[in-house]
Amino acid sequence: MRNMSQVQWWRRSARLAAALSCAFAVLAPGAGAAQGRRAATLDAIERHPFFFHGQEVILVTDAFAEQVLTWLVSDDDSSRLLALDVPPPPEGTRERLEVIGTFYDVGRLDESDQRLTGLPIRRLSEELLRKRWPARGELPLLVATSSRPVARPSTTTLRSIVLDPERYVDRGVTVIGRFRGRNLYGDLPEAPDESRWDFVLRSADAAVWVVGREPKGDGFELDVLARVDTGRWLEVTGAVRVQDGMVLVDAGALALAEPVPDRPPPVAVETRRLPPPEVIFSAPLPDDVDVPQDTTVRVQFSRDMDPESFDGQVRVAYTLPGGTRIDAGAADILFELAYRGRNRVLEIRFDRELERFRSVTVELLDGVQANDGAPLPPWTLSFFIGG
Repeated sequence: MRNMSQVQWWRRSARLAAALSCAFAVLAPGAGAAQGRRAATLDAIERHPFFFHGQEVILVTDAFAEQVLTWLVSDDDSSRLLALDVPPPPEGTRERLEVIGTFYDVGRLDESDQRLTGLPIRRLSEELLRKRWPARGELPLLVATSSRPVARPSTTTLRSIVLDPERYVDRGVTVIGRFRGRNLYGDLPEAPDESRWDFVLRSADAAVWVVGREPKGDGFELDVLARVDTGRWLEVTGAVRVQDGMVLVDAGALALAEPVPDRPPPVAVETRRLPPPEVIFSAPLPDDVDVPQDTTVRVQFSRDMDPESFDGQVRVAYTLPGGTRIDAGAADILFELAYRGRNRVLEIRFDRELERFRSVTVELLDGVQANDGAPLPPWTLSFFIGG
């Protein structure tokens, strides 16, 4: 009975470390950024939404379009996640993408939460759930900051294993990472409960559980509960498996290793020449009604755009039904522009709340262009402000 109680205590210690780390991340303003990016899978996020809520994550996953929405889906179609600001693949196709963004379980947030400002959350909830605001677990989504086609990794790293674990299952691997004890820094949401010697190995934004061996070997013996030991780096050789959404490495050999760069690789920039740019999404949607007075217009493009080309080429005005301008200049609406280059979104924020029961038309005029000079055809969006 004494041994059983000790094992249970060890298990609880790993879960407690993760829970405390996640709780502080959710409660503290801006804490998600402070925690750093986390490599993850859709399965892990689905199993542990509280742990990942408000966190920046990176995923390697398939994407497909369903009407105007983009969904991220696992290889076996068992998990899927709504993504905002990810350009949708052609209808009926799936594209393998590396996506970086912030995950939210929207039902855990209030409607007034500033992190959701400008996002069409209420519209999505009404369309998908037939209710004004979701409950916990009803509307998980990823607000992307970048997405790109997946490049096949040239070497096996902790990061490549965590992002695409099925590719490495039952294969022998050798990886290097920083010893993190028994989840002393809350890198992972739970413990595998295999032994009291299980420990976390982390490199850059990825972490795995190492099981099967005590963290000791030639010239070293590390304590899974001592933070002083977490400055050591280990080389682990073993086999990869996935258990309940966790990535495990069954260690066959351990050795001390020299530190490696402990930061995520930079996001690559698309440089190949692409087709002319086009608008692929907007919020509000075209001809939308009952739009809130404090709405922020967001327009997403298929290409990286030249931010300076928007100067003087965006016009917003109250119009008559059908888009006819009331009076040139008199009905113009004052606004500020912000172009978010990493996700190709133009944000239009108004100086004051829009007037109730009015039609509004947004125009992108001739002169807006992509970063290689390719012109965007003139584009118009009209919507109606509710009461």
